[in-house]
Amino acid sequence: MIKLVAVDMDGTFLDDQKNYDEDRFAKVFDKMQKQKAEFVVASGNQYVQLVQFFEPIKEKITFISDNGAMVTKHGEEIFSSSFEKADVEKVLEVLSLKTDFRVIVCGKKGAYILDSVPDDFIKTIEFYCPVMFKVSDYNQIDDDVLKIALSCPEEETERLLAELHGEISHITIPVSSGHGSIDLIQPNMHKGNAIQFVLKHFNFSSKEAAAFGDGGNDLEMLDLVGTSFAMENAPEAVKKVAKHVAPTNNESGVLVEMEKLFF
Repeated sequence: MIKLVAVDMDGTFLDDQKNYDEDRFAKVFDKMQKQKAEFVVASGNQYVQLVQFFEPIKEKITFISDNGAMVTKHGEEIFSSSFEKADVEKVLEVLSLKTDFRVIVCGKKGAYILDSVPDDFIKTIEFYCPVMFKVSDYNQIDDDVLKIALSCPEEETERLLAELHGEISHITIPVSSGHGSIDLIQPNMHKGNAIQFVLKHFNFSSKEAAAFGDGGNDLEMLDLVGTSFAMENAPEAVKKVAKHVAPTNNESGVLVEMEKLFF
């Protein structure tokens, strides 16, 4: 029996318009509640952004945010891991020499960007960073840094990912969900590690867990659980890790498979 379901958001649970079938999900979630199964949102996005999608039930579910750096269960933080300040400074120093991407420093309190960043870029990230602070220098940040997000041209993502792996992988691990996004995360602080923590917290086994994903930052999570689904719209590398393939995110693929699991 499946006792926990973890879902990525962008490209997985959400369609391309950033929506999901709320009525259909409500029926599945009600069934999960009756079976005492846990629903877990596992995303690279920040907690303050994720809860907006689940306002009525946000204190009944668990959120893995910032690609595994923070876990919030039923409205209460139960785990977090942040970068050492010196490591943040070293990474930002390397990034300052590059012009291929924009940098967003993500902390517990919100996201931080330089005040020199153009307004048109800010508009593109407002959806993902509802709590945003402008700083003239990153040294002004007084927060626990959970990850550093980079926005780059989508067609350049793989090249920049490989480049960063060689330069800063001794401090941070570059991962990508695709879509022109690269996250610099703490070593071993990925979604798979967070799922393992959550399973232990609830006293569930990995065989009792299912997970859905579509990006490179979902690989460890998909590899860990007993029942894993890559979305039909996922790259082949993700499909090779997952045990099953779900319909696309635009076809409510997650809900299609969850209905099979719980009805």
